[in-house]
Amino acid sequence: MLGNYKKILEKSRARVQELALDVLKASEDVFEAFKNGDIEKANAAKELLKDTHNRNNKIDNEIIKTLALFSPEAKDLRVVIAYLKITSELTRIADYIRSYAKSYKMQVSGEFDLDDLKQDTISFQQSTLKSLKAAVESIKVESVDALETLYRKVNVEESKCDDILSILEKNTLGQICINPENAGDYVMFLQSMRKLERVSDRSVTIVKLAYFAQKGGKLKL
Repeated sequence: MLGNYKKILEKSRARVQELALDVLKASEDVFEAFKNGDIEKANAAKELLKDTHNRNNKIDNEIIKTLALFSPEAKDLRVVIAYLKITSELTRIADYIRSYAKSYKMQVSGEFDLDDLKQDTISFQQSTLKSLKAAVESIKVESVDALETLYRKVNVEESKCDDILSILEKNTLGQICINPENAGDYVMFLQSMRKLERVSDRSVTIVKLAYFAQKGGKLKL
């Protein structure tokens, strides 16, 4: 019985990690797409994440079955619950990335000029990507000290994302004043940036969950 439980737990862990790595790869693809004007990279990101919700359901069902059959306690219960919640966070992040990838073609082909916003947008996406990398790393880490380091790192990047987004919002509004005929395009661009900002927020939550799985205590999200 115990052997079966361990096998199921390891299978769930592997599936969560595989999903996390695919979400990270898609995030890297959309970043490269923006930097280099590569629509194919944006399409690749969408394709990679197309079945995210199905994968989420499979992981959820497996975890629920584990809870029903084996009634894990203490640390094992924390780990199982953390996997359940982390999968949900990853799925929401995947939705943000897919939404951005869909809007990217508009940004490339649109008549409005993003040159004045490009460097801030690159810096913003770099911080978003770093926060997600820290979150993905936390899923496979069991050392509490290492998790605390990752938590500090993801918080720094999340704070950077907030600061850079504020700058982007201000500069985008400035561009709307200069080019009011393209106001709709700039608003759509800003909406996509706001969605990407949530990636860093949810990355913080993932690291918290990973820490909870190993350390325990009261879970605050």
